[in-house]
Amino acid sequence: MRKVGVGLVAAAYGLLRYTSLAAPAYARAHPHLDPAMLAAYAAPWPVALACALAVAGVMLALIRLRPGERWALFTSLAMLIILLVTRITTDPRCLVVLDPHQHGCHTFMIAAVLGVIGLALAWR
Repeated sequence: MRKVGVGLVAAAYGLLRYTSLAAPAYARAHPHLDPAMLAAYAAPWPVALACALAVAGVMLALIRLRPGERWALFTSLAMLIILLVTRITTDPRCLVVLDPHQHGCHTFMIAAVLGVIGLALAWR
């Protein structure tokens, strides 16, 4: 079960990295959305920071979480919570994520839930 959990955590961080790298293309493809909000996620600094956290999360999962080190689990959980709280409080699209008819941050929320499920499986 631990290997499956570690794989899910690594996949979640990979998905978070993908959403960060895709943010500039998303901003160009949706000019009707608020440019200030899109700039907050598609600017080089937020993209680089989110990618750095995602790479650190993958390395943490593959190197330290796989052998079962508890501090790695709590550190990874803290990283996911920080990303989740920051995104929910700054992006109003995340509040409509449960409505399938509105566009929101579905990919980000799926990655966060996937990471938490993976951490729960890696706990055992």
